[in-house]
Amino acid sequence: MAANLSRIERGHPALGRRMLLLGACGWGLTPHAASAGNRYALDPRYSTIEFSVRHLGLFASQGRFRRFVATLVIDEAHPERTSIAVDVDAASVDMAWQDAADMLRSPDFFDVRRHPDVKFTSAAVEAIAPGRYRIGGLLEIRGVVQPATLNAILTNRGPDAAAGGAEVTDFVVTGGLRRSAFGMVAEPAFISDNVDITIHARIALAATPHAG
Repeated sequence: MAANLSRIERGHPALGRRMLLLGACGWGLTPHAASAGNRYALDPRYSTIEFSVRHLGLFASQGRFRRFVATLVIDEAHPERTSIAVDVDAASVDMAWQDAADMLRSPDFFDVRRHPDVKFTSAAVEAIAPGRYRIGGLLEIRGVVQPATLNAILTNRGPDAAAGGAEVTDFVVTGGLRRSAFGMVAEPAFISDNVDITIHARIALAATPHAG
């Protein structure tokens, strides 16, 4: 994973969860943009994975992951074959104060020494309304695998001036998880079991053929 992460490092907001992820399935892609087996990636300048958790039911804290890699292989003719794979560097978790980030890296939470990656792999992508998608898959945290469902909304499609006018699509992906389902049971009186996930995903519509 390290070699992949070195290619896509982010400098800004990201997850707690797995989180996990975004989807495709003809997400506004035109026929010329995606033929069977085309591979897409997230634009690291604008894509983020963020999470939020409540404390004592009174206030919430937010965090993010700074490094992750996401690959989408889209078969427009057969949307059900669309696949999404996300690999997050658990040690890249970041919060407003260092002690909290260190706590999340500890054995009580992400246990990054033994489990350096958080992973999401899609199993099904469903269009539920124009510009709205439901993504089902498997989320792995701390070596524990659980089913996860994410909801994606297309928020923008158009040329990106910063990329020389290349066409991009933007999505907001939301979901949630129970941290206890992944063995994160520390501090139950202070930290809610429920974690909200928000992903901002920008996909550059310059596909590259998928070799297999």
